[in-house]
Amino acid sequence: MEQLRLPRLISDGMILQQKKKDRIWGWDTPGSKVMVSFMGEDYVAYTDNKGRWEIFLDEQLPGGPYVMRIGDDRGNEEIIENILIGDVWFCSGQSNMELPMERVKDRYPEEILDCKNPCIRTFKITECADFHGPLSDHKTGEWKAAARDTILQFSATAYFFAKSMYQMTGVPVGLINASLGGSRIESWMSREMLEGYDEFLALADKYGDAEFVEGRVRQNMSQSKAWHDNLDNKDEGLKYGWEKEETDPEGWEEVSLPFFFRDTALSDFIGSVWFRRNFTVSETLAGKEAKLWLGTIVDSDTVFINGVQVGHTDYQYPPRKYTVPAGLLKEGENTIVIRVKCEKGKGRFTPGKKYALWNETEEVDLQGSWLYKKGAECGEIPETDFVNWKPTGLYHGMTAPCHAYVIAGILWYQGESNTHVPDIYLDLQERMIRGYRNAWQDEMLPFYYVQLPNYAIDIHDSDTDETGYGWPAVRELQRQALKIPYTGMVVAMDLGEDNDLHPLNKKDIGYRLALLATSSEGSDSDCTGPVVENIITESCNDGGKQVCILCSHIKGGMYAYSAEKGKKVTDFEVAGSDGVFYPAQACVEKDKIIVSSKQVKEPVKIRYCFKNTNSGALVYNRAGLPMSPFVMEI
Repeated sequence: MEQLRLPRLISDGMILQQKKKDRIWGWDTPGSKVMVSFMGEDYVAYTDNKGRWEIFLDEQLPGGPYVMRIGDDRGNEEIIENILIGDVWFCSGQSNMELPMERVKDRYPEEILDCKNPCIRTFKITECADFHGPLSDHKTGEWKAAARDTILQFSATAYFFAKSMYQMTGVPVGLINASLGGSRIESWMSREMLEGYDEFLALADKYGDAEFVEGRVRQNMSQSKAWHDNLDNKDEGLKYGWEKEETDPEGWEEVSLPFFFRDTALSDFIGSVWFRRNFTVSETLAGKEAKLWLGTIVDSDTVFINGVQVGHTDYQYPPRKYTVPAGLLKEGENTIVIRVKCEKGKGRFTPGKKYALWNETEEVDLQGSWLYKKGAECGEIPETDFVNWKPTGLYHGMTAPCHAYVIAGILWYQGESNTHVPDIYLDLQERMIRGYRNAWQDEMLPFYYVQLPNYAIDIHDSDTDETGYGWPAVRELQRQALKIPYTGMVVAMDLGEDNDLHPLNKKDIGYRLALLATSSEGSDSDCTGPVVENIITESCNDGGKQVCILCSHIKGGMYAYSAEKGKKVTDFEVAGSDGVFYPAQACVEKDKIIVSSKQVKEPVKIRYCFKNTNSGALVYNRAGLPMSPFVMEI
């Protein structure tokens, strides 16, 4: 017999959506009478033949905390405490939405120390894929308020959005975080949304076989273990203890860190490589605890100081931020050794990152000359089958159980994992937005998303033509998705890091999302950068034509800006009837942009920042918001 049971979202600390009729639901024995008491009002529901019941609360204004009582006619009762009324946002996507405050704590230390806001709360859903159909409830999740002991688990993008929203409106903000690193857009879509994509649906069917999935998971584990065991067994460094201080450096080669393996004798190397160098520690640092930062390393690393392991990371993306314990560093000469495993021949110590040993009073620079020696070579590691990224899985397991919970809108940060097939991204995003609005029964549900930022460390500018693949193509399709009503896009071309898939500036991302979310509430400020409204050609003195770009959202005018002084706008290109693009000169005026090229006398097409990253200054409006990259016909 079913007992009175509530979904995980309906629990202590929840935030309910203001100014809408919030749905409260759950399960009980079929035929039961269920009573809900909230804010001085009583509501009654009866369970259907499957035991489900629901009621809709009267619309409420922001406030709280409140208590809700839910009982049935058999004497069962649930009491939900510490309820707030505010705005609830469903936050989804891949790693840049999932990336927690833990990863940005060094950039924003004051956010951690000063964090105490019970009006900002998150409900984090742990990774869960299901290929058999939508789950009725989540397997994990609880509401947590922002505080020093919880903030590190908040999505950084979502938290900074919520903080900006709260500062702008004074209304409590709830964040339902359903995100997963590496996930593709089709992972977050239902079978109905993917209708006509037979390959995706066939994959979903294939992974609906539990026995098959268990086999794939076992294969992932066994293949990975076999590869690492084989490499470790062959590694001369492990055999002879190259991590030890007394290791003889005879026969070791020299290299300068940071560097790409491809630029050295290690080009295309697969296997393990050992790196070592000596460094000097002063009396003031000796014996003290210290921080050791080693940028990012492809693919995995184990680090030793004076023969003692102080850090290990299994894959390439996390920043290497290790702690050297007190008592290990000694005055005078010390030794650092790094064992690196390269899985696919694309090894690197990422340039542009910090490589140093330091504390509050002293820093030892670890860039420059190192010695290295190969431990062992082997073949490429077998591909991992990321089961949970397959079509429909994350939608069924993480998104679908949220649809009954009334929300203010959706925040979406995804696209990196779909850059290999960008041509279908716009259609998929349109289908997803339409499908989500249908599921939440709100045709005007706001959908705000982040355009892919600048990034260039392991992608190639050769994949940037207007018919082609890669990040520029996905950015353009994301821009085109603005044609869908009640959407908004954050342009992030100035907020990424060319050398990192996971840029740390999530504060400005969150702020720009909040500008979009509050713009519908009557704000007259620009919530987006300049938007191209019209492109015309004008005759030049040399007999050719120049391009004039007219924009909206330029209250107070436009200007060019780069953090590097003296940079000009260099990212415009024009093409003639032959379709070949050439660099163009651009003059940014208050109310228009003039673009010309000596190589193209009759321009018919123009593009801006259609590369992995920009080379020059970007175009902004007076609100400090950049113009989106674009490709357009004239």
